[in-house]
Amino acid sequence: MPTVIFVTDPMCSWCWGMAADLERTRRDAASVFDFDVLLGGINVASTHPVTEFARGRLASIWRTVNEVTAARFGPGLPSGDFVYNSTRACVAVEAVRSILNRPPFDYLLRLQTRFFIDGRDVTGADLLRDEAVAIGIDRDEFDAVVALPQTLTRVRDGFALAKSYGTAALPSVLFEVDAVRRLVAGGYVDAPTLLAMLRQLPSG
Repeated sequence: MPTVIFVTDPMCSWCWGMAADLERTRRDAASVFDFDVLLGGINVASTHPVTEFARGRLASIWRTVNEVTAARFGPGLPSGDFVYNSTRACVAVEAVRSILNRPPFDYLLRLQTRFFIDGRDVTGADLLRDEAVAIGIDRDEFDAVVALPQTLTRVRDGFALAKSYGTAALPSVLFEVDAVRRLVAGGYVDAPTLLAMLRQLPSG
């Protein structure tokens, strides 16, 4: 079957806005397409805590996402010296993929929920481990795979690969047929529109 690839990130607000549409698309088209995830990365070079100005700007973006998509948001960014860099969260998502040998949609959604609704720091090792354990993964195995250099390498390679497809905006959607991928949507799109777009594409 053709594969629909969601280019997304656990700390991307518009990706969270599209999360329900993603789940609906997967449910309604499960017999027609395979589905996968490619992590895009958010602020992956950032090393400094978010400033008050940046917090205000992000709060404005989150209000816009809510107005457009109806996605719920909680109290805001984690308090304290929070660094808005999704690399650690993405490494955890990649580790879960490696352990389960399948696209980690459930774990990704758990991290998005913790971050955007609960206001939790999803870059912290304890939270990332606890969420993996909650879906049945052994904590020691999770820690071991997260620590592997090749896990980080795969994540960084994925960031570069995502950009190579022209995914300037997250979320984006790629369509793969016979090992050839094409960008079919860049930015938020609701499930009915996306499903209509996908069903019009040649499937090989």
